[in-house]
Amino acid sequence: MVNKEYDYIRGNAALNPKRKYDEIDRKIQKENQERERRERLRREKAQKKQVVKNILNVASVALVLGVLTIARNGKVYGLQNDLSKVRKEISIATEEGNALKASILGKASIDEVRNVASDSGMKLPSKNDIITVDITTDYFANIRK
Repeated sequence: MVNKEYDYIRGNAALNPKRKYDEIDRKIQKENQERERRERLRREKAQKKQVVKNILNVASVALVLGVLTIARNGKVYGLQNDLSKVRKEISIATEEGNALKASILGKASIDEVRNVASDSGMKLPSKNDIITVDITTDYFANIRK
């Protein structure tokens, strides 16, 4: 059955038409829909902004942590480099010390001393050149206080 706005004719009698004013209701409904659509778009836009803001926060934290890690690794690398240099210097100093010990041991041998002394014009003492002192007697008693 078809509903018409002007359903006022019934048979041969004309009725007082009751007009339906849905245009105002439709206009209000359309405005409400438009307002809801704008509100939904505004919320979606705000939500997108919040997502971008969160992403930027996470990215900035990652950037700061990355920079700090790289700086710390640079310091560690520098300290390791210094440590290796110091270890190298220690090993060189140890080798030089061992070489000096060997040189001292070579110079301290009696035969070497005898050779150096004879080369410089020194001679071995004879029994006539030896002076003996008796140290059992206290010659310095008057010096003590």
